[in-house]
Amino acid sequence: MEEKKLICVICPVGCEVSATLEDGELKDINGYRCAQGEEYAREEFTSPSRILTATVWIKGSRVSQLPVRSNRPLPRPKLEEVMALLAREKLEVPIKEGQIIIENILGTGADIVSSRDLEK
Repeated sequence: MEEKKLICVICPVGCEVSATLEDGELKDINGYRCAQGEEYAREEFTSPSRILTATVWIKGSRVSQLPVRSNRPLPRPKLEEVMALLAREKLEVPIKEGQIIIENILGTGADIVSSRDLEK
């Protein structure tokens, strides 16, 4: 059995939530004070995910990088691989805010989209 702890970030209370996992399966969870906190902790202990924000290189613009983000949370174990892929990306202007840069990145169902317009 393995015990894990986290601080819930759903509200300003910041409950310290602990969980017992056995063979990767959640067996016991406590320390949360609300249903949203319980839901957040269950997700965080079993399949954590994050919205990714990053930059990609741009050619033909007065700025060298474009801010991008995922349009939905990505599985946390995939973040490094996604970042490595984005580091090799080189885009050309013009680009519109919300434009899909990479569709369904690494089969996650999430798209990487532009966070701003960028003209020549």
